[in-house]
Amino acid sequence: MSKEKTLSEASLTDRAYKEIKDWIIHYKLKPGVHLKIDELASALSMSQTPIREALSKLEHQHLVDRHPQKGYLVRLLDLKDVSDMYDLRIALEVVAAEEAAVRMKDVDRKRLSRTLEEVGNLIKKGEKGQILGLEQNFHVIITEATGNWLLTEILRGVFDRIWMVQNLNILTSDHLIYAHKEHAEIYKALEKNDPKKAAALMKKHLEFAKKYILSRLQDSRDVLAHLITGLPGMPSVPGDLRPKRKDAGSFRSRSKKVSLMR
Repeated sequence: MSKEKTLSEASLTDRAYKEIKDWIIHYKLKPGVHLKIDELASALSMSQTPIREALSKLEHQHLVDRHPQKGYLVRLLDLKDVSDMYDLRIALEVVAAEEAAVRMKDVDRKRLSRTLEEVGNLIKKGEKGQILGLEQNFHVIITEATGNWLLTEILRGVFDRIWMVQNLNILTSDHLIYAHKEHAEIYKALEKNDPKKAAALMKKHLEFAKKYILSRLQDSRDVLAHLITGLPGMPSVPGDLRPKRKDAGSFRSRSKKVSLMR
């Protein structure tokens, strides 16, 4: 096998991995859905080999499960999964906020300020779909501002798992408005280089988010509980709950009428 072919196959696997993971995180592939390798290959216009390799990688990251008879399925989350994810996130992001308050550079402060300003404008317009990425980027900027590459790498993995839950939580509630206000308070502490206050505000912010989401997941009448944990009687998902992104629906346009959402 030539070196060029090896690099090409690695590139295809990487693209398949990123696309499928993005579809899972943004709920284009629902928890519990059967991932048909042939349909994914058709959707991405590639052979089945890189799809299998991508799914294997996603399995190791616990984003999909493999069953002997059914093959690969998008992993369903339960209360313990979500609680554990938030516990880890809280522990790490509190450290990140504390370190960022001391190490943050002017360019990082400007990025945070612009993000908050843009989110504020979008909230007034009621454009939730566009806000999601910006609000999540707020946390990423703080993490990167620590200059701690290992902390950043670990948190990115945690974020990947959290975003799927958080995306649906925000799109099916008014939690976004409160989260934005709390982000503004955290920013003020970071701007003043106050590590203790920044850490305390981050902890308060994330602990409330955890409590709020778990309370929703425990309510069998709540749409979030049905969507994330796959409770019986799962309601249909209105189209406006799916994030509006530049490439939204791109896998459908590339596929030959595949039904990945079933």
